[in-house]
Amino acid sequence: MCLVSFAFQVSDRYPLVLVGNRDEYHARPSADAEWWQDKTHILAGRDLLAGGTWLAASKTAHLAVVTNRPDVPPPDDDALSRGDLVTGALCPEEFSLRGLEETHHQYGGFSLFMANRETLTLLSGGNGTGFERHSLQPGIYGISNTPIEQPWPKVGWLNTEVRKLLSADEPDPRAFLELLARRESVPAAAGHGVPATPFVLGEDYGTRCSTVAMIRADGSGIFLERRFGPGGIELGESEFTLGLG
Repeated sequence: MCLVSFAFQVSDRYPLVLVGNRDEYHARPSADAEWWQDKTHILAGRDLLAGGTWLAASKTAHLAVVTNRPDVPPPDDDALSRGDLVTGALCPEEFSLRGLEETHHQYGGFSLFMANRETLTLLSGGNGTGFERHSLQPGIYGISNTPIEQPWPKVGWLNTEVRKLLSADEPDPRAFLELLARRESVPAAAGHGVPATPFVLGEDYGTRCSTVAMIRADGSGIFLERRFGPGGIELGESEFTLGLG
């Protein structure tokens, strides 16, 4: 993912909300979001090149998402796929925090969020960096391809707009998708120099999908994915139910 905002315990009705865009080369093969056949509790799109994913949900409404860190150089050889961190985070029998602390240097730079209604955890690491773990307090958190303490202008804009939409009595999931579809620049810090367009439009590289996951206080939820092709053409949309077990 390249733009993500979490609203954690901000809304009584929806204690966990995730909205985000995945930006990638259009030529990189990917599968649409679906319940996986090999890990049947996981709902996610799939990177058909490396086999992992950028964002996933479980039937019990747990979420995980990873962003990369271009400021951190990748390992010279045998780098592990960051996409495996996402599915690993939703497989407690496979995921070990201590194990990741020992192996994080084998990945390119990453920020990994793991979330449910009660907890929101950020893990960061990668080759040439230290491993960090942060248990986040209630609030709205955004991240892109930079450290969470150095957000791009569009991250702050998205966080603000997410908070506004959550103030409604019954927030509309597709209103969050429209935030992610904005193709015009948003207010940016003077002299920042970073494009502040939530949706990345391009023929070769651009926003491939927008995702919204909204988890209700009772543990049920919805998961929406809207997909795009070169030039930003809309390719389709899928909706799933979470909190099934």
